[in-house]
Amino acid sequence: MVADHLWVETKSRCHGAACPDCGTVSHRRHSHYVRKLADMPAHGRRVSLSMTVRRFRCTDKGCQRRTFVEPLGEFAAPYARQTCRLADLHTYVAHALGGSAGARMAARLCCPISADTLIRRIVRMAAVAGRPETPRVLGVDDWAWRRGRHYGTILVDLERNRVVDLLADRQGDTLAAWLRDHPGIEIVARDRAGAYADGIRQGAPAAIQVADRWHLIRNLHDAFLTVVDRHAALARRIMADITNEVSPVGQPVDAGMVSDPGEGAAAMRARGQTISRIAQTIGAERKTVRRWLRQGHPSTWQRRIFRPGIMTPYATFLDRRLKEGCHNAARLHREITAMGFSGRYGSVRDRVLSRRSTAGASHPVPIKPVPMGRNLARMLTTETSNRSDMDVLFIQRLMTAAPVLAQATVWVRDMQDLFTRKSQASLETLLEAGERTPLSRFVTGLRRDLSAVQAALHHPWTTSPVEGQISRLKMIKRTMFGRAGFKLLRARVMHAKCG
Repeated sequence: MVADHLWVETKSRCHGAACPDCGTVSHRRHSHYVRKLADMPAHGRRVSLSMTVRRFRCTDKGCQRRTFVEPLGEFAAPYARQTCRLADLHTYVAHALGGSAGARMAARLCCPISADTLIRRIVRMAAVAGRPETPRVLGVDDWAWRRGRHYGTILVDLERNRVVDLLADRQGDTLAAWLRDHPGIEIVARDRAGAYADGIRQGAPAAIQVADRWHLIRNLHDAFLTVVDRHAALARRIMADITNEVSPVGQPVDAGMVSDPGEGAAAMRARGQTISRIAQTIGAERKTVRRWLRQGHPSTWQRRIFRPGIMTPYATFLDRRLKEGCHNAARLHREITAMGFSGRYGSVRDRVLSRRSTAGASHPVPIKPVPMGRNLARMLTTETSNRSDMDVLFIQRLMTAAPVLAQATVWVRDMQDLFTRKSQASLETLLEAGERTPLSRFVTGLRRDLSAVQAALHHPWTTSPVEGQISRLKMIKRTMFGRAGFKLLRARVMHAKCG
């Protein structure tokens, strides 16, 4: 034992060995030498073996090999400087952590190895692993080598949830060449990318193409969003009209006390409204609403409009100017600065805003923001039982005022139910109905990929497992800080021994 290094002297107990060429067992000893092997650590110390290895003479006169070294079997590979079990540990660490991080972990485990050696182990293992078995069901999707600039293709065996291969680009010709080199694939699940569809038709014409249902729903919502955006101005007008009806015109508020909307919160809760909806409607925090409801009675709180301070000497002047109709905070700041005020512009601006809110506004206080974009599209296409009365009224009036939008909404809901397998409607019937809606271009795209869309309704396969493998690929790529080449990344993704 030397410091933290443990040396063990050992030798083989076999009396003879078989010739690797002819297989003749020989007991005639020729010579011996000492072979040094690194082994698994023990008791927090490095372990090295000083192993006496014998050389034998081949007794078969017809064999061209005169002498040979006794093999160590699964204990150590020929010419290796470490045992097989230590090599397996290093390979595991390399695949789990990569080069630099793996080298640091190996040193902490008392079996040091360089980062370059770990990387060579990964690449060498991938080179000798052989070609993976051709899957029956293949999932195809792209992954970003550099977002917006360079993409690759990942191929996953959907039955085993295992990466089959990585391709350096997402061109249809590259995928077609790979499919021709791996015959026997029966089903291919993919997204709506036209390049992949062409590549599959060229490389595996007999395979069934299945469009991913999640991508179909996403494309459907994107197309519907363009229709919704055309009615944004109408939605704002309708919400403004509803606000005028249900919200009284703002009245002056006493500067000392502001009434607590706890009673309103209790009433809304009794109607089945959620805490989030109540908080959004009355303009309070959710935890505050929960406290009101837990207390079971409304309360009041003190709210001061402004605090006496540096602006107090100028309050009368500012109030007079505000009553005269001057609400320009920058101008008011310049005026009182000329009078000796030394404060910030923000102080004047905050006071002007606070006085506006209590000075008897001539416009209604908005109860909730107008839903726009994806929020409005989601509101129209999602069935829910806990909508507020205002939401129900808003949707009814919007559908009445925009029959084209109403027609598109009904069709999108039907297609959504079809893709999520909640409906047994005919795809062809829905496509014919969709041609009479503003979503006719989306229908045209579905017809170009009709066979894959129909297969998606009858087959269970999706690209969801592929997305999971892409997440794992991203994690591996980021642990290497973007410095890994395609060869190393492919080896780590395909031949990981961890997990």
